[in-house]
Amino acid sequence: GITIETLNSPGGVIATKEPVDSKVVWIPGDCSSIWNRFTDTVLRLAEAGYPGCVGCAGPAAEGPWDEEASRQRLR
Repeated sequence: GITIETLNSPGGVIATKEPVDSKVVWIPGDCSSIWNRFTDTVLRLAEAGYPGCVGCAGPAAEGPWDEEASRQRLR
């Protein structure tokens, strides 16, 4: 998997296996395909002028993140 570490939060992991710590953001799946989708998305956002495109991720992206609810949807 790919581990994402930050200074002020628990970070995240891209992996097929769910992490035990529910404070760690889990992105389930194959690292190669997810990484390719991620880089494609970053390039498309850059072409669209991000971060200047307020609301371009939709209303769901404006609220606080709920990792437990996300994991329920992904299981």
